[in-house]
Amino acid sequence: MKTVLGVSVGSSAARATALDTADDSVRSVNVARLFEPFEHVAAALGLLDSMAKVQDVDAADTVLAVPDDPASRPLTSAYSMHKADGFMVVSELGAQLRFLRGSGQLEGLRTVALCDVGASGTTVSIADPATGQVFSSERTTRFGGSVCDEAVRNYLLATYGADELVSASALASLSVAIRFAREQLSSLRVAEVTGPFVGGPVRLWRSSFDDIVDRSVRSIEDWTASAIVDAPKSVNALVIVGGCAHIPSLRRVFRRDLRLPVLVPDMPESLTAHGAALLAADASRARSRRALTTVTRIPPATPFEPDSYDAVPRHRTA
Repeated sequence: MKTVLGVSVGSSAARATALDTADDSVRSVNVARLFEPFEHVAAALGLLDSMAKVQDVDAADTVLAVPDDPASRPLTSAYSMHKADGFMVVSELGAQLRFLRGSGQLEGLRTVALCDVGASGTTVSIADPATGQVFSSERTTRFGGSVCDEAVRNYLLATYGADELVSASALASLSVAIRFAREQLSSLRVAEVTGPFVGGPVRLWRSSFDDIVDRSVRSIEDWTASAIVDAPKSVNALVIVGGCAHIPSLRRVFRRDLRLPVLVPDMPESLTAHGAALLAADASRARSRRALTTVTRIPPATPFEPDSYDAVPRHRTA
């Protein structure tokens, strides 16, 4: 039994998944949240180090999935990896495609549009999941978790008012509370938000949240549709991943307005780390196969030469 590790770098969370290479079953998962801006790489590396120690994973059996420049994606396969500090590094798109390909959800689809709606923005990539070839990739910051949270914050402060002396730390805590409420509203009709409100905690209903982000949702749907129409390849399906894939109104608008099958995997915010772990398992098994097929060459025996044998001194035994 061997354990491998996949870690994803996100702008608001780093995630890790450890797999057993025998059957690709999940051994452990972990999340690091609430780190300061611009420290997301350090947070991911810290999570990688701690998980590797706990699960006894060698650096060579670890894959780190990182954000990359969408403009550079068509230049190479999304599955391409390189070594850094002993572990392997892959683009987050490659990790996402590997997970989706292994799940069977892309069976029979030659070209997919992968819409990654994260905290800091949205990226749409048109790719062949079998080969990892990327035909086009575009990114925008017009929609993402931060955009939603800022709109909700402005609405709540304008509607319920705030204490006169609102500190920066209080506003930061409010942003965290709004983010958790947004995640809760993916499955609940109402969530409570604590903050510097005059009357104490307030309730945020899903219908209110939908109204607050409606314009932004319709804007990102238009932008995504344009990216698909302008793509050099005909797209067979759209896959939405990232934390904002949980937003019900986003899924509803995409399914209503796009003339494509729209797929939303389970746990869309975690599949990048899981896909990185699957790539680590693939690489580990490939190394094992190469080791098994390497045959050690035994040098041929020296031919028997009687003359030289006779020249060797002989010794009498007792």
